[in-house]
Formats: sequence, structure tokens, C-alpha cells
Amino acid sequence: AISQIVGNLYENAMIHAFGDRGGLLTVWARPEGAEVLLKVSDDGAGVPPENLSRIFDPFFTTRLGQGGSGLGLSIVYGLVTGLLGGQVEVSSHQGEGTCFSFRLPLTAPPRAEGEPDAPASQI
Repeated sequence: AISQIVGNLYENAMIHAFGDRGGLLTVWARPEGAEVLLKVSDDGAGVPPENLSRIFDPFFTTRLGQGGSGLGLSIVYGLVTGLLGGQVEVSSHQGEGTCFSFRLPLTAPPRAEGEPDAPASQI
């Protein structure tokens, strides 16, 4: 699940944050008691304030027909808050990049019988 989260954030940065100019994607983690704090940040275009509250909504994309399905960040949110039992926060400033912060328990909560391991990948 962690590799799928980071992979979807990488793909999202390539499509939305960097465009043709490229950029820096940083992945950082540290243990904090019974949790792990994971941050994934980029130095890309940033998210406009009017879109920030919608980025985890299924099928929300600013690049429809240009390589964005609007599912990548929705899958990230579902993996973090559902499968892994964690929390996610996002901060962004236009022209300065975006930072996703995840607080994940060291042990994921038990799944109900028959519940799938993870949603289908976007990558």
C-alpha cells in the first residue's frame, strides 16, 4: 500500500506539478511513537486554493483527456484512511509546490472478512 501511495503521488506530480519543466519530489519518513509520519512533497506548480478541498474526490482532475483520470489521489486517500487506518493532510501554495503529510499506525487495523487488500492501482 505504501508503494502504491508513493507511486500515485509520483504520477500525480509528473502530470500536474511539473509538466515539461521537471522538478524535485521528496519522500521523508520518521517514527513517532506507535505511528510513522510520512511526507511526500514537490516543488512544482502547487494546487490552486479553489481546488485544494476537492483533490481527494473521485474523478476530480484538472487534466481530463490529458493524462489525468482523477482517481490517483482518491486511491491514495482510501489507502491511507481505510486500509492503513491513518490520516492525511495536504498543504500547497501556487508556484511553490505541494506537501502531503500522512500519519500512519505501525500496525494497520484488521480488515473485515472478505475485504480486499487494496483498491486497484492507478499506475
